[in-house]
Amino acid sequence: MSRGYRLTEGSVRSINATIRTVNQMRTTGIAGDLPFRQNQKRQPSGATLQIGKTTAEWTKGTDATVEVWKRNAAGDMEKGTGTFTAYNLFADVAADKFVGCIGSWLVSAECD
Repeated sequence: MSRGYRLTEGSVRSINATIRTVNQMRTTGIAGDLPFRQNQKRQPSGATLQIGKTTAEWTKGTDATVEVWKRNAAGDMEKGTGTFTAYNLFADVAADKFVGCIGSWLVSAECD
């Protein structure tokens, strides 16, 4: 025999809030545990891709300080502010070439 349950106004609000939270997560693409399970704010995961440009030749097996570059509103690349250091594990890179680095590691470089 089934037992009936009555929903209070508070429980209806709680269910609706949960549904709104889950639907919002679907539109923003947040993956993993739901926030009400973690009870904490989401922290950025891992390292991000940094785009830079070499100022001198960068030989394999060395560190280099690379200038930050960014994309402007017109879609063109322009020099940003600051520098970052990365390690080249792969190949020699000529001066004045775009590079992509993740977590201070070279992962891509512009070719001649």
